[in-house]
Amino acid sequence: MLAALFLFGLTAGLLLVARERPLATSSNSLAADGSKTTAAEVPGIKTDHKTYRKPALPALPAAGGKFTDPTFGTQIMRATDSHDGPAPGLSTYYSHWPTFNCNNTRLLIRKGETGDAIVKSFDPENFTISSTSTQLPAYRGSSMSWESSIWSNSDPDVLYTFPNYYDGGMKLYAYNVATNTFTLIKDFSSLGGSKDFLKQMYMSADDDTFCWIQMRSGKDDPVYYLVYRRSVDKVLYHANNNLSINEVHVDKSGRYLQIAVNPQPSDNTRSRFLNLQTGAIDFVRWNDADSPAGHGDLGTGTIVGFDSFAGGVNWRRLDDIHRPRLAFQFKDAKGQLDWTQDFHGSMLADNEDWLTIGTYDDPAINLPDTGVFEDEIMQVALDGSGRVRRLAHTRCAIDNQTNTTGYWATPKPSISKDGRFIAFTSNWEKSGRYDLFIIKIEPAPRLSAPQQPRPAQPAAQPAQRPRRVNNPN
Repeated sequence: MLAALFLFGLTAGLLLVARERPLATSSNSLAADGSKTTAAEVPGIKTDHKTYRKPALPALPAAGGKFTDPTFGTQIMRATDSHDGPAPGLSTYYSHWPTFNCNNTRLLIRKGETGDAIVKSFDPENFTISSTSTQLPAYRGSSMSWESSIWSNSDPDVLYTFPNYYDGGMKLYAYNVATNTFTLIKDFSSLGGSKDFLKQMYMSADDDTFCWIQMRSGKDDPVYYLVYRRSVDKVLYHANNNLSINEVHVDKSGRYLQIAVNPQPSDNTRSRFLNLQTGAIDFVRWNDADSPAGHGDLGTGTIVGFDSFAGGVNWRRLDDIHRPRLAFQFKDAKGQLDWTQDFHGSMLADNEDWLTIGTYDDPAINLPDTGVFEDEIMQVALDGSGRVRRLAHTRCAIDNQTNTTGYWATPKPSISKDGRFIAFTSNWEKSGRYDLFIIKIEPAPRLSAPQQPRPAQPAAQPAQRPRRVNNPN
């Protein structure tokens, strides 16, 4: 199985030295005393950097039941339980791939470890969910790759999908969940052999530009990558994998393609960015000046993710990739950096002024742990102000020892287009299964124009922390 798109972070037992970088002055100043607080404070969305320890677990309702986060005051619904599927459970797929359809009336949910998926009806106005679900079908004897299938941004009934193995061919379909019908959009079979198949799809926000890696049975690495534009029925790129490519990801605008590569010792390359209009390509390398984004997401002409050189989140424009801007740091109220957090970030909301992330304490990182921002769903402002909205404790407990305490039990939040709902995964502190939960929030506010990018700094060399998307083992 493939390593994931973003490959940057920390590993166990390695100590690193990172220079502090100033953020723009924020209207939300840090707490002065640095005290570790509990839920005894008034519940509500937090905007500070205090350490809020998880209180006792609330009573866990059945699917459809709701509770209030005792620390952050948000309303949370349990969306699945054992009636929807046995252990190990049900979950989001990933923060890049939408759980919610375009009008929040349906949820796409991963079911167990067999490749199955279900759809559940959701009422966004009354914050209720159907007690029944529909298991998504195979087509003409071939299973679909529901992982990385993507809801249409304009039609709430349509999922774009493709076969998950060569027996179904290299084909793009629109699947209508209301009528249970598949419509062929494009057959790419002429671009591969009889053992080739597509994997890991991404799509632009106008449902027009699609991309995949092309796999071949018997080979671990992709053999090609493919970019298709539907409006002109044209394959824009079909390129050999001579660069150790790991994944490709088109941005929301459909103009830029990130070509994520496995680490290149010869030149320290981590990603290549291709302008699909001009053909121009540029490289991001593993150094402090470029500071490649990890575990994040692409917006409209932007990329945002973990800053391994500053212990935070950085943002950059894809037409100016060598000038990342530091947006946030994982500092506690005393200003101490916490390097133990791993996270996955989502830019699926139409409001791209905030990155929605789900943190979890990475057991592989043996560095000082302040506990700040641990196991939380939160939103980080991308305007350089350092603002944060802390929304919920995930109640995840990750030790990578079982199939309910490893990768698939991490939160991997997926935010709705309108920013009102966030789906995430939780194993409810090692309950023996994981399930899908939904937070209801007031959408994050629109922010002012971003500040100028940060200046380059002398290089440091922290270690890497790989992300796994498709292989949790």
